[in-house]
Amino acid sequence: MKKLLFLLLPFFLLSCGESTPVAPQISKDIESAVFGAPSSKVQLTIFADYECPACIYFEKTIGQELYEKYVQTNKISVTYKNFPLPQHKNAERDALAALYALSNGKYWEFNLLMYDLEDQKKGDKVTDEERTVLGKKVWLDPVEMQKSLDEGWYRNQIAKEKKEGEAMGLEGTPSVYLNGKIMKFKSKEEFFGIIDAVLKI
Repeated sequence: MKKLLFLLLPFFLLSCGESTPVAPQISKDIESAVFGAPSSKVQLTIFADYECPACIYFEKTIGQELYEKYVQTNKISVTYKNFPLPQHKNAERDALAALYALSNGKYWEFNLLMYDLEDQKKGDKVTDEERTVLGKKVWLDPVEMQKSLDEGWYRNQIAKEKKEGEAMGLEGTPSVYLNGKIMKFKSKEEFFGIIDAVLKI
């Protein structure tokens, strides 16, 4: 199956599907990660799952360039939302760890490390120790981070983001919405071409 996934790139031929939702437990107040220019003509919303091979591929081929060339330069706004799929056993705890990083202002830095780790693992189990080691690399407190994972501080936020994705008709990950409408593209060039065209309007 893994071999098949990596043979099926371009993007949404490779997108992962969903089965049943995860029930929320304890939560702390937090909002989705938002970066860039709130007044931009381009408002992107990206739903992703850290363990999803298609999301990893998207992040490596498009995500980092999108952030560096469009978000950091305030050309667009991007909201990142978690959509961990039940068949991906690492994904929910990866998302919990990422939201802990967000609460400490380190979301983007941790986000890159988490995708890199899942890329190395190729579907194998990721331990909380590995997550907290990543956290330490971006100056997060490993003890508090482990507590946030054990107590599920941000499960309600993950459930909220999943409901938002479902309400928008999301069928798999990654799903990218431009001004509330799903983006369909088959290449990096087509993706950035769509964004550039809207920015010029």
